[in-house]
Amino acid sequence: MYMVGFYSPKAKSGVTEMSLSIYQWLKKNTFLKVAFISYGVLEKEEISNDFIHGFSNLSLIEQKRKVKQLKKEFDIIIYDASSQLSEGVLKLLPIVDRLFIVGDENRDFAVKLHEIIQFDKLFDNSVKNFIAHLQGNKTFILRENMDQRVIGFTNSKKETDDIGQMIYTDYVTFYIERKLIEKNKKVFNKIKKIPRDELYIGLYELGIDFEKALLFHQYITLRVALGQPYDEALTNMFPFLINYSFEELLEKFQNELFFITKLQKY
Repeated sequence: MYMVGFYSPKAKSGVTEMSLSIYQWLKKNTFLKVAFISYGVLEKEEISNDFIHGFSNLSLIEQKRKVKQLKKEFDIIIYDASSQLSEGVLKLLPIVDRLFIVGDENRDFAVKLHEIIQFDKLFDNSVKNFIAHLQGNKTFILRENMDQRVIGFTNSKKETDDIGQMIYTDYVTFYIERKLIEKNKKVFNKIKKIPRDELYIGLYELGIDFEKALLFHQYITLRVALGQPYDEALTNMFPFLINYSFEELLEKFQNELFFITKLQKY
């Protein structure tokens, strides 16, 4: 379900040791089901259902299938992306939910890699297709706070505990967010089925305050009158319906109305 990647631009930088210690920490200190993937081949560890290495030996199709299977079976997947810098590694990094760059001296590289991955996801169809294959129509985006998402660290016992705690906390947040997204998707699908002329009535019947439902109806009507397709207007405005109070939504509506009126004068 939740995938954490460990990487370094340098050979023999301790990526495998760090990722293995995090894998073992999570298995010891939580009740979560944890799996481990190593892009390269490990000498001592045996391959099992929850411990896979030599991932680079699999074809891209087999890698897709395996990751998809593991995401269904396990709560957290630790991905050791050490090995050498390769196209295969770079194509897998964008699917992780958190990315660690090993070694504090690599902090600048971490930020640059984050930017490259973001750019790559926009233009590389193979990466976009891989993400779509794993997550349906949802394009995964690394969170904007890079200090928390892409960091450097040294390999110490204390930091193993700190990072283990961080990953566990992040997993819990991720789980809650996903559940809320699933709930909102169900609500949105119900809203799309409401007849246009009865939108505010349908929203009220779904539990939205009447004043807010009526305001949202007027907002959508304004957008459609300006030429925006109805379904697109619903999609764009739905997050504001869920996250904004009546006062905040009213202020946004008034600001947009003011801006449109000002444009019409010119």
